[in-house]
Amino acid sequence: MTSSSLGGLPPSYPGLDESALAEKASNNSENSDDSGIVDYKDPKSVVEQNRQMLLNQMSCDVTFIVGDKKEPIGAHKYVLMTRSVVFKHKFSGADGNSSEVIIKDIPEDCFWEMLKHIYCEEQKVHVTNVVGLLFAADQYNLLKLRQICLDYLHNCLEINNACYLLNETHIYGYQEEEKNILSYIRKNASKVYNTVGTYLLTRDLLNQILTLPGVEVEEDVKKDVLTRWANNQRKENKQETSVDNLMDSLQDCLYVYRDDSHCHRYIMDSLTTSTIFAEPPDPLLLPVNDAARTDESDGMSTLSTPTSLTSSVHTYSKLPSYNKWADFEQVTRFQELYSSSINDAKQPDAISFTVDHNIYLYGFSIYGPKKQGEGHYKIDAILTRKKRDIVMETISIKGAGVILPCMFERPVKIDKGLPYTLELYIKGPESHLGASGQSAVQQGTILFTFFDATKVKKSRSSLKQGQIPRLYYMPRNK
Repeated sequence: MTSSSLGGLPPSYPGLDESALAEKASNNSENSDDSGIVDYKDPKSVVEQNRQMLLNQMSCDVTFIVGDKKEPIGAHKYVLMTRSVVFKHKFSGADGNSSEVIIKDIPEDCFWEMLKHIYCEEQKVHVTNVVGLLFAADQYNLLKLRQICLDYLHNCLEINNACYLLNETHIYGYQEEEKNILSYIRKNASKVYNTVGTYLLTRDLLNQILTLPGVEVEEDVKKDVLTRWANNQRKENKQETSVDNLMDSLQDCLYVYRDDSHCHRYIMDSLTTSTIFAEPPDPLLLPVNDAARTDESDGMSTLSTPTSLTSSVHTYSKLPSYNKWADFEQVTRFQELYSSSINDAKQPDAISFTVDHNIYLYGFSIYGPKKQGEGHYKIDAILTRKKRDIVMETISIKGAGVILPCMFERPVKIDKGLPYTLELYIKGPESHLGASGQSAVQQGTILFTFFDATKVKKSRSSLKQGQIPRLYYMPRNK
């Protein structure tokens, strides 16, 4: 794909950056040979001397065979070892005498820019190498380079490159950045859909951006995007595909990105109100085949899948209960039930709130099936602070009862005094609705203030009535 097809972006990754190649070629007539001489009397700085040694590939004692093209790039062990603890351990151990190292998982242009950072901190960062360079920085524990890449990634995101960067972050497994890009696309969907960057996406990623909750897009627009994508796939002989089949697959897409965690969804079994609020408290309930781990940022115990970070399913033998965490508390905003409504996920249910104390928000509840028996619900949940989506999750629950709790995978930090909006898209059987909503609820020393989510269009819920009867939380000072 040419640079013109990306709206002026540099050539798409992978591939050696042309400017980097030109720089190497102009300074390296015979690659790794000592074709140049550095005068020790030259008043150049040590950094400048290092730069010349790298660019001229002088007296290199190790050669890296990099990327798909197996590009040979020379370097100096001493310099590498002084700047990276990873290189220090590598060349101080069994590989100390190695003169050739194969690098398969870092593109040639990214590895070259990483070396330039190590030698003289003159790396060139642009849209097409920023994620690969970030990966290289993480591989070799180069914290300064990592921050440079993250800052650039956050600042360069725009309509024309959103799909390209989404694809890159997905390939390299940067799920936090992928979530941020999905959040940006959700707010600018109509413009992003019209960019040729959609051609770069895999079928799954394309389905994700076309099924983001809260995006009102006509089916004809989706079909047009899919038609253009399918035609491009056929032109490049990647696969034969039917547009009608692609449209059908949209209904199966489940996007599940979280502000500070890997992708996931919940499958909760045996959900009843008695298991949630049983007295006396049940013992601590942990997910089947899951293990507890500690979040280094705040010391909270959270849940993760031990087998694979890409696993998207957490299965519980019992629903995470009211007693799953010690001192777990709840606040109820409705005083009574009224009427009922179908849940087709076409209209959002949203409520805004503030709290006068710092808390952890563990989840929320929805009203259960009106008819007797068990109901299965799928909820797309979005939690927004000011204008930023801080949680985007899809939660599947199955159970009976008036109120069904829905837990985030990890607790969310809620700061006092800031407005938050919880926005849900609920799909499932007809359910009860609440009424007589309260604008202020005092729960012990903590005051919750609820108000209409005016920025969410066509919300079925309001301050006075609707869904989201409860929030589950814990004070942060405990």
